[in-house]
Amino acid sequence: MDDYKYQDNYEGYSSGGGYYRGNESNVDEDAQSDVTEGHDEDDEIYEGEYQGIPHPEDVKTKQAKMAPSRADGFHGQADMMAERMEDEEQLAHQYETIIDECGHGRFQWILFFVLGLALMADGVEVFVVSFALPSAEKDMCLSSAKKGMLGWGFSMGTNYHFHSWRVFVIVCALPCTVSMVALKFMPESPRFLLEMGKHDEAWMILKQVHDTNMRAKGTPEKVFTVSHIKTPKQVDEFIEIQSSTGTWYQRWLVRFTTTFKQVWDNALYCVMGPYRMNTLILAVVWFTMAVSYYGLTVWFPDMIRYFQDEEYKSKMKVFFGEHVYGATINFTMENQIHQHGKLVNDKFTKMYFKHVLFEDTFFDECYFEDVTSTDTYFKNCTIESTVFYNTDLYKHKFINCRFINSTFLEQKEGCHMDFEEDNDFLIYLVSFLGSLSVLPGNIISALLMDRIGRLKMIGGSMLISAVCCFFLFFGNSESAMIGWQCLFCGTSIAAWNALDVITVELYPTNQRATAFGILNGICKFGAILGNTIFASFVGITKVVPILLAAASLVGGGLIALRLPETREQVLM
Repeated sequence: MDDYKYQDNYEGYSSGGGYYRGNESNVDEDAQSDVTEGHDEDDEIYEGEYQGIPHPEDVKTKQAKMAPSRADGFHGQADMMAERMEDEEQLAHQYETIIDECGHGRFQWILFFVLGLALMADGVEVFVVSFALPSAEKDMCLSSAKKGMLGWGFSMGTNYHFHSWRVFVIVCALPCTVSMVALKFMPESPRFLLEMGKHDEAWMILKQVHDTNMRAKGTPEKVFTVSHIKTPKQVDEFIEIQSSTGTWYQRWLVRFTTTFKQVWDNALYCVMGPYRMNTLILAVVWFTMAVSYYGLTVWFPDMIRYFQDEEYKSKMKVFFGEHVYGATINFTMENQIHQHGKLVNDKFTKMYFKHVLFEDTFFDECYFEDVTSTDTYFKNCTIESTVFYNTDLYKHKFINCRFINSTFLEQKEGCHMDFEEDNDFLIYLVSFLGSLSVLPGNIISALLMDRIGRLKMIGGSMLISAVCCFFLFFGNSESAMIGWQCLFCGTSIAAWNALDVITVELYPTNQRATAFGILNGICKFGAILGNTIFASFVGITKVVPILLAAASLVGGGLIALRLPETREQVLM
């Protein structure tokens, strides 16, 4: 009925906006509209009130009333955060006690083995491409533009060669494959589950750790006495919707948005929160270590190759103005230059040219059959009445040459370069020795980490490594470079170990993985930059790479001393 009365009185509403007044000519109270009941004749009704729009004065009043409640909410959130920090501190001490009760034994050794494989996979990823690519590009006939297409395809049968670089790549992939499978069988971190408020799951894993260690020690009857673990108060809960709610993409969008917000908040907390100074210092140290370490460890093999090439060129034989008539050549010709010669009625059969240059040479009625070559070229030569049968002497190997009545028949197909370079084994040996040299450094750093502290180990290791860099000025041979490489890797690995430990210990559990991921990304960028810069100076100068590495190590080592020591600190 009120709706009808509203329609009857709607005629009195001003079309131009403003306010509504009752019909003043009607003095009968019974005829008055129920809508205006309870109001005096002069009461003004806001136009938007009929449409559910609040009056501006009402909005201001409501905002004034809500202001204290919002302030209370902010204070409440701050109190909740403070309460959570207090809970986390209590949890840290409680967790240390629980771990002591679980003991150290079989479970930790299994965990060490699995994580060690994962670290091995992380370590070889930077080196494997640099070491394998030079051999792989020859084996697969890859041009510079196609190197990025390398492990996509292969040929079988007589054209497929399983060479040393393939073995090297397979061996390097084993730690990643094995650790990926093994991690699937390892439980989640109980400390992380406690931070997420998952008490029961964390308790079950801690009990599993306890029982595994006790059985290995021969005391399976020992009972896990922990019955309740305090968990920090949850401030922000993960938003989830049920599978019956909304469409699949709505559920996926909610999960993605929530997860992205958590990751973004954690990243901002690391770089802009109370840990921003630690993050900045650690970023500089990680970057300087990566530039110097990875740059030099890839620079060493390149320098060894350079020394080998220089030694090889120094043994090059030069033949000038030779005349050869009616000879049959069926042996390997290597590292030779033939200039202004004349070869008449000569046969080259079942032979191999390796690093040979014919320049301003005349060939007349010669015969080439079943010939393969590497880095062999004919420059400014005249070739007359000559037959090339089943060879890999393609047109690009003849530079400014003149052919007269010469024929190419059934040229070899595929890539017929020198698949097994003489220095391949040496390069892999250098890689192996460099990796082996870090073993003493790992043992020493493990024994002294808690004795001398993280900061002294980082600073001392980086400064000693910088001193080792200056000895590289005296490395003018392959053996000297290998020796200095082993010394540098052995001394610098201690800084890496201490840097990993202090990075973990400086951040709380719920920000630790995010911070480590950010710093590791900076490390990878430094590694790529170091590889690019250092490799560009091979054969040009040693001064720039050595000074750059030394300066990076000294600067990073000194800056690292500004970090807080975490040796006696309980993990939050």
